[in-house]
Amino acid sequence: TLAARDYGLMIGAVIVGGCIEGLLGMTAKYWRRFVSPIVSACVVTTIGFSLLSTGISSFASSSVYPTGAWQNLLVAVITLVACLVYNSLAKGFWKQLYVLFGLIVGYIVSLFFGMVDFASMKNTVQELGIIALPKLFAYTPKFEIGAIVSVTLVFLVSAAETIGDTSALTMVGLNREVKEKELTGSIACDGFVSSLSACFGCLPITSFSQNVGLVAMTKVVNRRAI
Repeated sequence: TLAARDYGLMIGAVIVGGCIEGLLGMTAKYWRRFVSPIVSACVVTTIGFSLLSTGISSFASSSVYPTGAWQNLLVAVITLVACLVYNSLAKGFWKQLYVLFGLIVGYIVSLFFGMVDFASMKNTVQELGIIALPKLFAYTPKFEIGAIVSVTLVFLVSAAETIGDTSALTMVGLNREVKEKELTGSIACDGFVSSLSACFGCLPITSFSQNVGLVAMTKVVNRRAI
């Protein structure tokens, strides 16, 4: 189908673009100086602002009621308040589970407004099973220069974001500047793992700026703990 072909184009572009970013990561010491901290900061900030529309849309919409309906807004507000209250009252380790608590409360409230479709969930489980193993090349990769160039440009932006995220993590978690090995590894991992992810039909992997805030709050940077 056309949708499968389009998805195959994306898979092929991600495989190539990820490898390009991975190779750039391995040679970061030669071009790192051209990406100043202000550039990385601007990229991270811009990505954050671009996600505002997604948050607003999720806050005001559902699959049952029209966007902006009071039912959607009420469930969203209750969920948000539950997160904030829990975070204010909880102590120690439990304090970090405020998002999970909000999800549970929001899910329960959604039940009363008929927003949970159990029939769809049942059909999905029957169709896919409780456990589904990933399939290698479930979508056949298609390679076209236009798609590859477009996706590669996105990977270049992702590399700039990864530089900012990694630098910020070492500053807030370890109180020092990022090392060349850490920077090289983070960018290379961002790219090569994205290519591997695409082989299983998944979307690209990227560093999460939210983790900078988590490390700043907890000071936990040990990979085994994470």
